[in-house]
Amino acid sequence: MFTKIKSEIDKLVNEMKAQQADEVEHRDFCIKSLNENNRSQTAAYEKKDNLETRIADLGKNIETLTANIGTTTQEIADTQTQMGRRSETREAENGDYQATVQEQRITQMILQKAIDRMAQVYAMLQRQPGAPHTQTSATSTDPGNGPAKFKKYAENAGGKKILAMLDEVKQDSVTMENDAIASEEDAQAAYENFMKDSNKFIITGTQGISDMTEAKATAESDLIMAKTDLKGTMGELFGLHEESGDLHKSCDFLINNFEMRQKARSAEMDALNEAKNILSGMK
Repeated sequence: MFTKIKSEIDKLVNEMKAQQADEVEHRDFCIKSLNENNRSQTAAYEKKDNLETRIADLGKNIETLTANIGTTTQEIADTQTQMGRRSETREAENGDYQATVQEQRITQMILQKAIDRMAQVYAMLQRQPGAPHTQTSATSTDPGNGPAKFKKYAENAGGKKILAMLDEVKQDSVTMENDAIASEEDAQAAYENFMKDSNKFIITGTQGISDMTEAKATAESDLIMAKTDLKGTMGELFGLHEESGDLHKSCDFLINNFEMRQKARSAEMDALNEAKNILSGMK
């Protein structure tokens, strides 16, 4: 009879030893799994924060690029409009210049003809004129005619004044023509510099728009990827939280009561072994 009892005691002790070992193994598994879950959650939360920051930065970058592309596009359009207006203004200025120069040259030509004519007339007057004459003797009824007497013809004193005035007007016309030419050259140089700078700005701006458009496309692609990664990370966190909940359900009681359960079971095994020894001594 004692033999059967001792056999049952051995069987029970072996089962309790197995339970002890299983609890140790389960405890180690729980500690390892909870630690791994915590580390994974920490990494996932860090990744989530980084992705959210990146998404915000990409969004701001895209917004800035979009605004800059719009601004540069408008500036190019405004520059092209200014170039068109400047060309129209330059064409009108050149037309006025051509008319002014033509008018002054015609004026100079007319004045020069008048000056040349008056100079020609006054040159002729420098000569002493004479007249053909037939001398006759005087009679009681005919006084006769002696040699004709001519006074030297003096040129009008106002003639030189008129010539001087004509020459002055002509010189004023020449000055006006020269001023018009200088103004035209300055205006043309300013126009060419403006068009050169405007074309340079358009080329630079167009290249800038191309670069910004490419950068925007890259940022938009990165934003899509970041949002996809964030969605995956949130799913990972959800899974980790569920896993953590399951682990705590399975492990918290064991971990919190591990030492007590191990000691109680050991005490129980010791008691069973003592009982077995007592039964063995009663043979």
